[in-house]
Amino acid sequence: LMLYHTGFLFQTAQAYHGTGLAAAMRTDLVTTYERIILKNLMVIKKWFDLMVQNKWLEQPPLAPSRNEIAKEK
Repeated sequence: LMLYHTGFLFQTAQAYHGTGLAAAMRTDLVTTYERIILKNLMVIKKWFDLMVQNKWLEQPPLAPSRNEIAKEK
């Protein structure tokens, strides 16, 4: 439960940083927001992998392999 709430807070922070990036008019803030967003994405990726590994969250559907589809025809 705590892991789920932590992920929720990271995703909410990501949305706030994205909004701040869109509204920023100073170039120094843009680079700072980009750096923070990239760090958050790495943490969220680890969080997501941990949630899927423990089967607390489902793996979303993945795109079909184009190579396998081409071999079938």
